[in-house]
Amino acid sequence: MPKHSGSAKFTATGVFNGLKSFSELEARISALPSEKERGDAFEVFAEAYLATQPICQAKEVWPQTSAPSGLLKRLGLPVSRDMGTDGLVVLKDGRIASYQAKFYTSRPSLTWGLLSTFFAISDRVSHTIIFTNSDSLASTIEQRQNFIAIRGIDLDRLAPTDFSVIEEWMKGEPVARVIPKPRPHQEKALNELLPALKSSDRATVIMACGTGKTLLSLWAAERLKAKNVLVLVPSLALIQQTLHGWLAATGWDNLAYLCVCSDLTITDGVDELVVKKSDLDFEVTTAPAEVKRFLDSVFDGVKVVFSTYMSASVVGKALEGRNIFDLGIFDEAHKTAGREGKTYAFALSDKNLPLKKRVFMTATPRHYNVLKRDKEGDAKLVYSMDVPESYGTVVHKLPFAEAARAGIICRYKVIISVVTSEMVGQELLRRGKVLVAGDEIHAQQVANQLALAAAVEKHGVGKIITFHKNIKSAQSFTDAGPEGIANHLKDFSVFHVNGSMPSAEREKLMGEFKTSKHGLVSNAKCLTEGVDVPAVDMVAFLSPKRSTVDIVQATGRAMRKAPKKEFGYILVPLYLEIKNNEAIEEAVRRGNFEEVWDVLAALQEQDEVLADIIRQMRQEKGRTKGYNDVPFREQIEILGPQILLEDLKKSIIISCVDRLAANWDERFGELVAYKAKYSDCNVPRGWPKNPSLARWVAMQRSLKIKGRLLKERVNQLTAIGFDWDPQASAWEDSFRALEQYKAKHGDCDVPNRWIENPSLARWVGMQRSLKIKGRLLKERVNQLTAIGFNWDPQASAWEEGFCALEQYKAKHGDCNVSHAWPQNLGLATWVSTQRTAKIKEQLSKDRENRLTKIGFEWNRLVSAWEENFHALEDYQGTYGDCNVPKMWPENPNLATWVVMQRSLKIKGQLSKERVNRLTAIKFDWDPLGSVWEESFRVLEQYQAKHGDCNVSQEWPENPSLGRWVSRQREAKINGQLSKERVNRLTALRFDWDPQVSTWENSFCALEKYKNKHGDCNVPQGWTEPPGLGRWVSNQRRYKIKGKISKERVNRLIAIGFDWDPMLSAWEKSFRALAQYKATHGDCNVPQDRPEDPSLGRWVATQRKVKIKGQISKERVSRLTALGFEWHRTKERLPRNRSIGDKNQAKLLKTDEH
Repeated sequence: MPKHSGSAKFTATGVFNGLKSFSELEARISALPSEKERGDAFEVFAEAYLATQPICQAKEVWPQTSAPSGLLKRLGLPVSRDMGTDGLVVLKDGRIASYQAKFYTSRPSLTWGLLSTFFAISDRVSHTIIFTNSDSLASTIEQRQNFIAIRGIDLDRLAPTDFSVIEEWMKGEPVARVIPKPRPHQEKALNELLPALKSSDRATVIMACGTGKTLLSLWAAERLKAKNVLVLVPSLALIQQTLHGWLAATGWDNLAYLCVCSDLTITDGVDELVVKKSDLDFEVTTAPAEVKRFLDSVFDGVKVVFSTYMSASVVGKALEGRNIFDLGIFDEAHKTAGREGKTYAFALSDKNLPLKKRVFMTATPRHYNVLKRDKEGDAKLVYSMDVPESYGTVVHKLPFAEAARAGIICRYKVIISVVTSEMVGQELLRRGKVLVAGDEIHAQQVANQLALAAAVEKHGVGKIITFHKNIKSAQSFTDAGPEGIANHLKDFSVFHVNGSMPSAEREKLMGEFKTSKHGLVSNAKCLTEGVDVPAVDMVAFLSPKRSTVDIVQATGRAMRKAPKKEFGYILVPLYLEIKNNEAIEEAVRRGNFEEVWDVLAALQEQDEVLADIIRQMRQEKGRTKGYNDVPFREQIEILGPQILLEDLKKSIIISCVDRLAANWDERFGELVAYKAKYSDCNVPRGWPKNPSLARWVAMQRSLKIKGRLLKERVNQLTAIGFDWDPQASAWEDSFRALEQYKAKHGDCDVPNRWIENPSLARWVGMQRSLKIKGRLLKERVNQLTAIGFNWDPQASAWEEGFCALEQYKAKHGDCNVSHAWPQNLGLATWVSTQRTAKIKEQLSKDRENRLTKIGFEWNRLVSAWEENFHALEDYQGTYGDCNVPKMWPENPNLATWVVMQRSLKIKGQLSKERVNRLTAIKFDWDPLGSVWEESFRVLEQYQAKHGDCNVSQEWPENPSLGRWVSRQREAKINGQLSKERVNRLTALRFDWDPQVSTWENSFCALEKYKNKHGDCNVPQGWTEPPGLGRWVSNQRRYKIKGKISKERVNRLIAIGFDWDPMLSAWEKSFRALAQYKATHGDCNVPQDRPEDPSLGRWVATQRKVKIKGQISKERVSRLTALGFEWHRTKERLPRNRSIGDKNQAKLLKTDEH
């Protein structure tokens, strides 16, 4: 019930009856005759507003005149009227605020002087409320803390239903608030979300922009009967928007809220929407203590905390680990995903902020950057909410296209409006300007204006929002001068807004835009979200580098439903600089398509129809090398110069398809074509027609195994019969081949290199190997077993061998099968294999027992020894000894066995029992000893006959005796001759070093030669005795090599041995020449001198060796000193009368040589 003293009066006058808008009330109050009446009427309205509007959270409102005096005194407020305060508001949480109502007919800015007293006396209340129809406050007021302002722009938002509630309340009638109900698509979402939350504590809802996610989250909270709710949004502007939306639609009878957010600042040019606390009609806090106080306060109703993601940590601190919130609503939840979402992701974890249930709501769960590609050629993933542990599962999805078909939002059409450099030049000439080379910014703005004008003319749109790179370019676009867009759009009202504007100014401009018949408003970004924007016909993106989320939210503005509205248009200008004689394709290739890519990529992420169109075109390109672009043209319209239009369309569409669709789709199309031709998808590696396709096919299998292949791609490939496991298919083929083999041959033991199917035997062997390793699936083991597969063919082979051995034993009495047994050549090998297996502990106990039972001889060597011993007994009985000759034809191995026994006895490895048995049959343990004795007796006979033991190896009577003698000497040198044998041979005057004896003999012969001839220079051919000349030469050679003892050298020197006969010969010739010189007066000896023919030749030789450098310097000096003439000519021939002319000619000839 109203408490203001003037309520009855003004209610009776009908001032508040039938209002539809605040402007109507404002007009009625302004029409009142006096300022006092206007002020009183506005105070009455203030009480009604504060009491009825949920935003105020009022439990009770006390106009100043009716407020309890005790309460006023406690708060230090004056009891009398008109002392600076108009009343008190008792809030739901028990706090008390004071309010001041100010009404002015022209909505002037409130000054400090008008409110200073109010602020001064309200220092004991929790906060103050300024209630006014003015839109702005003086800066000194805005800088104050602990106040909220309900201004004209806030009151302008009141709906007719709000005035109906106010009117009923003022009349004292029951208030019947009209609450909106979920639309069918929202009801469907609730029916899918709520059951999911019963079994899971996280769930994601994906809905296109403009389909009512905000109210859906409210109804979800209401139906879950949550008592404490946390709502997280990206910005303060969205808190404001969400809060008002919830309060207007809630069905909760008693709701208390708290908003948590700090002031936002802005970077120049970015144009984020700045909402100051002074712009808000509700309280905001950033203090954890305030949040804790709110949550801990006693309240019989629902508590909701609205917070930005950035301030979630404040809420987390207030909770102190307590799990208080029944539900957390994450609006625009994509903001928390990916690398960029880390700063917003605080509330995802219960460690940071405990929540019993979480609901994530978004229109953009994932985003790809089409300008960047991964190694598979797909657009690079920027972020994704496909993380079940963080976001749960997607429980409801309402795509763009489905929402449009249901009439929830409008269908859209993208317009790519092409403007060429020639068109820009002509436009500038029309304005009297010239396009300056390099002035791309100016050219781009002109191009944008022409593109927009063409689209407006074509489609007759009335309301447009343009988005620009920054505030400066947005302002320039709508400039009032000749450069502005108004010059191209006649009858259009043109506006500009930005995030840094005062809220009042921005909302006033947006109000004018809303009421204009044809209007355009430019901005950089602030109209993307958080601002109540009327339905528009077109949004235009006039600069590149815009985020997907911004594009999606901005396009949502164009797709809001309105009467008679069929399409929402999305304009993307494309400026092409076409050079002279340049092909359109080349100009398009050089063009800046970034904005086109950004917009279309964002749309295809939202619109499955558009994505499917583009995907189908790329697949068709792979399949047929062409595609049908009609569906694309229906969705994407291209405008441009008529003469170039068709070529432009083709080139732009090609670029769009190549850029926007994944390479995967084209490869898929190629695979479809392959399947149509070859009936399967198993492209062979290195297929010459398309080598990369086989690699791509293998990559899909690998990605699926790793869980990295998208489910929709798995489904597409499966639908065309893609073989995910070609090895499994190959296994089934081989199994069928084995079944056929079994049917024909009766078993599954395929022989190696079976000519009909050489690989089948390898496959059979592989199955056995896999089963042993535990790597063969149980199902396959059962399949093979069912057709009688022999898992252990070795076991079968063993049984066959055992049966054959039993038959052999029955026939021969033992199991010692000879390797040469002709009836079964492999049986002996099988027998040997069993012995080897037992030694290596690879023979089962059962098999060992079975073989032992039939008398199997495990130690084959034992039985072999016995066989050979008996054979030796037979030999001894026949030949009288045991010395079996090598390679005895009747038993070639017996001699080797005999030798082995001697060797084993020497090594101590032959048992005493076997030694005794062999000795008993006169086994010769040392046959070499017997041979030695025989040879010694023969040597004794030789020594007796010849007087020595030096038997020549060529002695014809017994050639082997000489070799035996030589071996004794070698054995003694090597230490292999026993001392006893050495002594026996020495006693026989055995010559252990015959070379010593030979030397002594030759020395004696040389002494005799010296005595007879006067020197030791024995000629080589000397025969008395033969070989003495060679022996002399050998002594000289041994001395040079150091191989003759010093004692022998001394003995030879003692008899005048000439160690260098050539030196002696030279000296002898030199002496002869000296005698010749003394006789004849020169050294020119004729070569045929009868007294000594050799002296002339020696003289000639000295001259030759000097020319060749082969004579020592000492000898040259001695000859020169003798008067030796080294160079002889005809003029210098000796005048010796005793020499005739013929001899002189010989002498000259000798010198010339």
